[in-house]
Amino acid sequence: MFIYIKLLNGGTETKLEVSPLDSVSEIKSRLAYQLNVPVNQQKLVLKGKPLLDGSVLHDYDVIEGTKLHLIVSKNYSLPSQTTTTDQINNRQNNSGNSQHNEQSPLMNNLRAVATKWLDPHDTEALLTAFHTELKNVVDQLSLDDIEKLCADRVSETL
Repeated sequence: MFIYIKLLNGGTETKLEVSPLDSVSEIKSRLAYQLNVPVNQQKLVLKGKPLLDGSVLHDYDVIEGTKLHLIVSKNYSLPSQTTTTDQINNRQNNSGNSQHNEQSPLMNNLRAVATKWLDPHDTEALLTAFHTELKNVVDQLSLDDIEKLCADRVSETL
């Protein structure tokens, strides 16, 4: 069967012939040869979940035409790569530390509206609950969902 591997930061997509009994590490080895990316710098993801090296494709219900995403570690840079997921995660972790010092425009607008009807304690409780819920929703998005959102946003600006 054929599956598709999309290089997340490079944008290229590779068609790969596999068997349901092929292990994830075998797939990474083939990708290392085809894409010239070392195995230890690769992470394969299906529907937002990383695939474990010791498991086989059948364990993840991979079928004909399935699209896997390949994330290349920040320690290895591709010619067209500018930002890795690890760098994004580090930025998110660092910005989480200064959450109350520097808010997004969305949170600032929500605060402005909430202060008209709520006392300061309830306003902060609302903002904290909203931020937590928003983070949970975003964390549940698959890479395909994020890709679609980005594509929609880019097409709106054109």
